[in-house]
Amino acid sequence: MLSMNNTRRDFEQAQPQIAVLPVGALEQHGSHLPIGTDSMIAAEYAERLAQHLDAFLLPTLAISSSIEHRKAIGTVYLRADTLALVIRDIADSLYGSGFKQLLLVNGHGGNYILKPAIRQLNRDYADRQAEMEVVLLSGAIINAIGDDSPFKHPGSSDIHAGEKETSLIMHLRPDLVRQPVPGGVLPEADQSMLDYLDMTELCADGYWGYPDSATPEKGRLIAERFVPRAIDYLEKLKRLKASLR
Repeated sequence: MLSMNNTRRDFEQAQPQIAVLPVGALEQHGSHLPIGTDSMIAAEYAERLAQHLDAFLLPTLAISSSIEHRKAIGTVYLRADTLALVIRDIADSLYGSGFKQLLLVNGHGGNYILKPAIRQLNRDYADRQAEMEVVLLSGAIINAIGDDSPFKHPGSSDIHAGEKETSLIMHLRPDLVRQPVPGGVLPEADQSMLDYLDMTELCADGYWGYPDSATPEKGRLIAERFVPRAIDYLEKLKRLKASLR
């Protein structure tokens, strides 16, 4: 694996063709988790994946699309279209130096712009007959753990700083986890309301889920399953593209 700690000569010798970019966020996660939660999770997953693939691990993109947390001090965000342009520029930069694939490990559910952004990028590369592919590893790949799930609450009710994220930080950085303050989400709210209201308006303490159900062991389990599931996804994509050719 290569990283920003390596030299130009290291890259020239290794000639890596895959780059892995962790995309996190800098946003409030209630009273019990650090504002860098999403970045820490994305960074951990990305490093494990880059080690497995012997790829180039890029520095974490720690500021992304967190406008739904804008009223909480400590939250810093980019406009959605700015994030899309940043990803485009990173991908073009890598393509220009010989990379064939950029894997985005997204740790923040609010980065919806990434999906249309990479669809456009891949279409543009195909039109140019460029040997470059951008793949989004997010959502179900990060959270999926199978039928033997230890989690008590479904994803639709555990959206932000709840059982899953708290378990992961308990596993990765237990020194940063504090006691959650009671106060969940308004009963009539659903996730679409974040298009109109701030998270801190919908949730008394800024978390949406069940952090009291979190354990370090649950965090360890989900962290260990990320790389195998990501590899399965990449292999599935590879087989599908090969069959279409």
